[in-house]
Amino acid sequence: MAVAGLLAQAPATFAVDTETVHLDVLVTDRQRPVAGLGASDFVVRDNGVVQTVRLVERGAAPLTAVLLLDLSWSVAGERLAQVKRAADAFLTPLAERDRVGVVAVRHDVSLVTPPSTDRAQVRSALQSLKAGGFTSIVDAAWVGLARDWGPGRTVLVLFSDGEDSTSFLANDDVLQAARESNAQLHVVALPRPPPPWMSNPGFLREDTSQEYLLRRAAEITGGRFVRAPESAALERLFREIAESVTARYVLAYEPSGPREGRHEIKVSVRRPGSKVSHRREYVVPAPAPERR
Repeated sequence: MAVAGLLAQAPATFAVDTETVHLDVLVTDRQRPVAGLGASDFVVRDNGVVQTVRLVERGAAPLTAVLLLDLSWSVAGERLAQVKRAADAFLTPLAERDRVGVVAVRHDVSLVTPPSTDRAQVRSALQSLKAGGFTSIVDAAWVGLARDWGPGRTVLVLFSDGEDSTSFLANDDVLQAARESNAQLHVVALPRPPPPWMSNPGFLREDTSQEYLLRRAAEITGGRFVRAPESAALERLFREIAESVTARYVLAYEPSGPREGRHEIKVSVRRPGSKVSHRREYVVPAPAPERR
């Protein structure tokens, strides 16, 4: 499993420095982003304690988006062309300063192009993608969450049309990475017909352990899990994810109470009828013991 190279940098950690927590929040009304809110419109509870929050300008919180794309055998042909178009549509709503990277997910997980503001480079990388092999979705989710992709906000978009067949990491590894990561995970699942020699309907099946895992990881990080009804819908879904990411508020606060350990977050907004999406929890690791 080729994951070591992707983890050459230090592991990612949730954006909690010695004093401050940074939190991405999306507010919608009838599924449309709500703009124009101020810090006083938000109520943030960290482990049940109401926090004093402030808004951070989006320009001060650069965005890094990483597309983790399932390129197993089932994506070959027209479906691969649709995945490429969807990935290209994701680029459109982003600002010029935002960085985008591409990761190929087969039986291994490999970096196609590192995060860059060079859209021509990213589009060239997308056009070079080829399908083949099996699928390691669980490992890909862990790699995306565990790797440090650079400063600022990190968004992961994980696409797959098949059930995992070659991952070796455990579900708990992914959930722990989600709690400790600075990344926001979005998952786009696409059903596919099984090959004639298999009776397993693959990712289309409801209530599989893999689907529960990815839904839970996305929820923890403040992202979303969506099912594409057909491959033609991929372009719209990728664009919607990019639009929701650029419409998010970035809140900052200095939490009171114990710093180390698991923190549960609840965010509400003083606007009737609005829905709020945000990271649900994070973990502050205990400091490493001093060597003597």
